[in-house]
Amino acid sequence: MNHSVKKIRLLTSVLLSFLLLTGCASPQPEKKAAAPGVSLSALQYEIENIAVDFSNMWFYQQIEAQTGVHVDFTEVKDSEWSSSVGLAFVRGKMPDMILRGSLDVETYGVTRHLLIPLEDYIDRGFLPNYAARMNQAGLREQLTASDGHIYQLGFLISQGVNTNGHFFINQAWLDRLGLPVPETAEQLTETLRHFRDDDPNGNGQRDEIPLECTFDDNITGIYNLFSFFGLPLNEDYIYVDREGKVRFAPEEDAFFDALAWLHQLYREGLLSADFISQGSSIWAARVNEGNTGLFSYWRLQNTALSPGVAEQYRVMLPVHAEGKEACLPRNMDIIEFGAALTVDNRNIEASLRWLDAQFETENMLISQNGAVGDTLIRREDGRYEVRYVPPDNELYQSVPVICGQFFAPAEYYNSVYVPAAHRQEKAGYCALYEQSGVLEPVSCKILTSVASKTLEQSAAVSRLKAKLKALTDAGIVAMVTRGVTEEQREAFRKQLRENGSGDYQRIYQQIYDRWKEKEP
Repeated sequence: MNHSVKKIRLLTSVLLSFLLLTGCASPQPEKKAAAPGVSLSALQYEIENIAVDFSNMWFYQQIEAQTGVHVDFTEVKDSEWSSSVGLAFVRGKMPDMILRGSLDVETYGVTRHLLIPLEDYIDRGFLPNYAARMNQAGLREQLTASDGHIYQLGFLISQGVNTNGHFFINQAWLDRLGLPVPETAEQLTETLRHFRDDDPNGNGQRDEIPLECTFDDNITGIYNLFSFFGLPLNEDYIYVDREGKVRFAPEEDAFFDALAWLHQLYREGLLSADFISQGSSIWAARVNEGNTGLFSYWRLQNTALSPGVAEQYRVMLPVHAEGKEACLPRNMDIIEFGAALTVDNRNIEASLRWLDAQFETENMLISQNGAVGDTLIRREDGRYEVRYVPPDNELYQSVPVICGQFFAPAEYYNSVYVPAAHRQEKAGYCALYEQSGVLEPVSCKILTSVASKTLEQSAAVSRLKAKLKALTDAGIVAMVTRGVTEEQREAFRKQLRENGSGDYQRIYQQIYDRWKEKEP
């Protein structure tokens, strides 16, 4: 009997040793599951033209293993998203979570009370990965609704971009003609005349386009040229001056001074006559012909420009008119909608655990770029870098890319990720413009995208903007092509005031003042 017991004990010891050894030899999960057996539902945004199976996606299987939370996804294409969201908000039948796409938190959170306020859960430590970045970057205000609650988790891929359009001048033409880079509006006018008259492309024909642009935008559009006269004209027509006053740009003297200069360029054939009607595709085709002297654009590399054309250009600081300081619209990181929990949510803590696991650094970078060791590598300095990008959107078969959760403010993002060369190019231009002091002090995005608005304010500014945009764009076309007189200035201002420019400006002043009061 004793012999049998000893034998059993010996076999048990051997078996345990074997199990321990094989356990050590087997690959271990990178992150331990926090809790088993929770199942949730989600309405999931999906981009067009790509079939994505979120419920069986490798990435979400990894997140489930780490958190013990299973999610059943209902995928909705972009074209059907708005209507599907509206239909989803029926009490008792709502999904636990809404993921990506867009969501009007003022309507569904503030007014209808169908979303769960998250600020207490954030402050109590249920979202440690997410909360650390949100608080360190001072982005809490952007996520706070008009009633003071936070109903959403944000989506942010920050690249530190401080302006949309930089100016690029044809360095090959400057070299050929022996010209310096212009610094004033007067010098630029003379440079454009040389581009028109002195055959810088060397083909013996007068076919050069000194200045190429599109119309109403801040990337390739004519709006950027108003910066030469100290006016940061943007697509919402408002800006904040150095005294904290909201101004309506089309009523400013600088607006008309810029138009008078642009009319001079138009009359002399220095400005592309097609700027009124050509879109970005035609603009790119014309620049790629190699006959353009100056334009504004996002960057040069990895764009619609051919490499051979792009290499002819160098970045140029915005010039300034006499007595003026150049002032371009300032861009800033705008947080998109990432996720929200509905009031029908069956397990808030599990939902937040599942979401926050996706904000862990490596998980988050994998969700955007693919698995480590495949498309993504970890460098010796601890930062991550993309090895290659699979063709034909293959990444979406294993990771959610832009349909997933991501929150990376600029300082944090730069500390963990090595951006591609073309993103570093853009960052260099942004740093140059920042150091040169050619950007407006307060981004208009504070007014339009950051500061919270009531539903009434949102409706009012949308209605007024539609009328004022039509008038402003028509006025720009008329005055660039036909000239500017004192009578036209006053008549145009009167027309704008009659169509609500004062109300538009006043509402935005209220929005800005309220935001300033809440700013830490």
